[in-house]
Amino acid sequence: MSVWFTVKLDDRPGALARMATALAERGVNIAGIVGIAEDTDGELMLETSNADETRAAFDAAGIRYEAHDADGAGAADPGRMSIADIIAR
Repeated sequence: MSVWFTVKLDDRPGALARMATALAERGVNIAGIVGIAEDTDGELMLETSNADETRAAFDAAGIRYEAHDADGAGAADPGRMSIADIIAR
């Protein structure tokens, strides 16, 4: 089962690097990524090589995230679009 993570990064220099470093320190590879930015707000959706290590890395670094099954099942907010919705278009 593939898991996608929605990450809301802080609006400050180095926020994306901090997230990538947290993953790299645990040997986690980013397998897919989609970014959306509007003004100073933005979110990333990413798939990684290891969902459990991704959760642990984000938790340890204090990075806010939501995890979603790739098919949209189990999403924290059923009204949000999943990666399956994007792929199906």
